Amino acid sequence: MGHHRLPLGVGRSSDRKERGVVRYPIREYRAALRAVLGADTDAELGFRAPARQVATSATGTPPTSAPWTRGTIVADATTVVEWDVVNRRDALRAAAIAGASLLGPLTPWLEPLAAGPLSARRGAFALAEVEAVERVVGMFRNWDKPGSGLGRTAVVGQLSDVAERLRDAPDGPLTVRMFLAAAELAKIAASMAFDEGSHRIAQQHYFTAARLAKAGDHTSYGAVVLASLARQSFELGVADDGLEIVLMVERATRDTATPALRSLLATREAWGHAQRGSVYAFQRAVDTAVQSHEDIDPGNEPRWLHSLDGAELAGTIGGRYRELARHDPRQAAHAAEYLGRALALRDPARARLRAFDLVSLARVHLFTGDPEQAAATVRNALPFVDPQRPGRVGRKLIDWRREAATYASVPAIRESRDDIAAVTTA
Repeated sequence: MGHHRLPLGVGRSSDRKERGVVRYPIREYRAALRAVLGADTDAELGFRAPARQVATSATGTPPTSAPWTRGTIVADATTVVEWDVVNRRDALRAAAIAGASLLGPLTPWLEPLAAGPLSARRGAFALAEVEAVERVVGMFRNWDKPGSGLGRTAVVGQLSDVAERLRDAPDGPLTVRMFLAAAELAKIAASMAFDEGSHRIAQQHYFTAARLAKAGDHTSYGAVVLASLARQSFELGVADDGLEIVLMVERATRDTATPALRSLLATREAWGHAQRGSVYAFQRAVDTAVQSHEDIDPGNEPRWLHSLDGAELAGTIGGRYRELARHDPRQAAHAAEYLGRALALRDPARARLRAFDLVSLARVHLFTGDPEQAAATVRNALPFVDPQRPGRVGRKLIDWRREAATYASVPAIRESRDDIAAVTTA
């Protein structure tokens, strides 16, 4: 995947490595140099892991004491990249953090950045340089498309290069654009880690993305990042953390949020209320989400909120009604209605999102006691699963398989459970 790092890797990043400015490049670069130079170890090349990697690998938690200046944010982004690369296997086993350990470090997002300019050791970004990085970020956004072949190492490698360059850049509009690119790379890395179940490192990257967005004064994007962090908490069953994050972001963006952002945040708030079984608070949040969505003018919304179309809104609300139905079974009918609407509206090209809708609807059919329909629905999701990288879709299918055990004597359920086992254990 080395070609994905060309914008900052050719004529800049690589010569910085050879000159010794970068003392410990990422794994792929070290492997390439070993192959070219015939070295057996990184030490023969003069590369030794910085001591700070050992410190971060011990905890893997967001920094809590350093002030949020642009310089410290960029430096911490580099540390997180190193923690990801060096501790990849440990990160997969590490438990997600929760409570004060997660929420406490987020409070500076509500406050102005502390004084502290970038080091400005080098010249300003060139327009062509920024545009090249933005093109690569656009390519990385499609990481979850079938056959993309993109791995997280390529993304964090690009993030490492961008963060390194930001440490050297002076203030200016192109630097602000590069902060957004860095924030997007961190969010993509977080989403990839979340998809594979590396929840601790996903939290690290989400936290980094929110801070980078803050450093570039991209409040809307930072809000979207924190909404993703809240989603992770909800999926892990930590409703209180997720709801606290969402309410914090809603308070912070009350006067500036566009209709699409208000709608997105309201769906996240509804998620927290659904997990708590708070029917009336849930309904209020859903009403806000729907009303705000009706006010959306796509021309006045930033790019990162364009995906919240009618299908996405319906699928999200339907999934939340399904969770609420665990507390109030009467809500299952609303879940089926919204999920059916989402499937009717989904762009066929959005295969992964369609798979989520299908699995969620199949779980509703189990809940309402219709195993035959549940089996038929879930089987329609199987072609959308990549056996080599089932990710979150695979975990949702495993959830369905576990819930369907009650109907294991039904032939259609038995066949579907067997098919899911084959797909998710390939």
